[in-house]
Amino acid sequence: MFVSRVGRRLIFSFVSMVVIGWSRQLQKQGIDYVKDGNCFVRIEDIAAAQVLLHEQLKTDWAKLLNGLALGSCPALSQILRPLGAEYYWSADETEWATDIMFKSVEALEELFPSFVHHAMRVCDSSSVMKYLGRRNLAGAAPDEVISDYRRRYEGIRVKHSVNYNSVKMYNKSGSLLRIETTINNTRDFKVFRSPNDDEGKPASWQKMRKGVSDLHRRCEVSQQCNDRYGDALAAAQVEEKLKEVVSSACNKVVKEGKRYRGLNPWQQDDYQMLMFLSKGENAINGFRNHDLRKWLYRESEQSGKDQQKKYSGRTTRRIKMLRAHGLIRKVPRANRYVLTEKGQKFSCSLMTASALDIKALTEMAA
Repeated sequence: MFVSRVGRRLIFSFVSMVVIGWSRQLQKQGIDYVKDGNCFVRIEDIAAAQVLLHEQLKTDWAKLLNGLALGSCPALSQILRPLGAEYYWSADETEWATDIMFKSVEALEELFPSFVHHAMRVCDSSSVMKYLGRRNLAGAAPDEVISDYRRRYEGIRVKHSVNYNSVKMYNKSGSLLRIETTINNTRDFKVFRSPNDDEGKPASWQKMRKGVSDLHRRCEVSQQCNDRYGDALAAAQVEEKLKEVVSSACNKVVKEGKRYRGLNPWQQDDYQMLMFLSKGENAINGFRNHDLRKWLYRESEQSGKDQQKKYSGRTTRRIKMLRAHGLIRKVPRANRYVLTEKGQKFSCSLMTASALDIKALTEMAA
């Protein structure tokens, strides 16, 4: 495996190539559009344009990139003889964006302040830039959890990062709301494949690689992240009354013959749990029992194995309660959990209400 100037040059120009290529496809199909930089602010037939975008997921990236490399350096195969070396194509960093198109600049500007409020207050970004660091027991470099708020020339950008992966939200080209997931550390995610590329072994969930072989799965994970974050923003615009949103989860429920208590948002332990659920970082790849345990019982990190097992059991019971109320769901074939639509509404509405003072609530209700 080696890296050459040819490979670097292809990486730098690849984004532009994809945008230009899609523009030409739209023109070929007779679909009218208006483009601003790398944004499409208006598309005549959005459904047809989306189909063309999905076709890119079927691309044989190794074949395409090898062809581009040979086109840039036709003598490459001769230079490498008799070694027969080949490129190992990998994506060191990927960005996957979802653009939500509004009918006008005014329509987005009317809603955007509430989106920013949601991201700053509900997603733990109470200051302009807030860094939350934590170090594991072995004393290795900390896993950095960051919520970052910045004002750019185009508008406001809010970004949540964990382990070099991030999801961000910003307004672009006036009438576009862009949600974008960036993945640098692929090992935080899983792909269903045969271990060690041995097709003779049964497929199972393996850690994601940076090679283009796992690029389709990376796109899928990124889109899921965008969808979850978009759903969380939509939850901030719920027009239902607070009582209608939270009442069912605050009452007892019976699930599979077992009775679970209702949540009490104003009780300290339950409030801390809701704070955890509303954190923007959890929209990237969900959370595990270990993550929730460290948030609820910080002292468990300094305790022995027996005590940690005890705290894990407590956390498991809380997760079962959240699942019984329909606030979270388990990710298939993985020990991770993500919020449901109901959970997003519940946590968002309560955390937003708790962040406002009595005067503000009175003015909103008037």
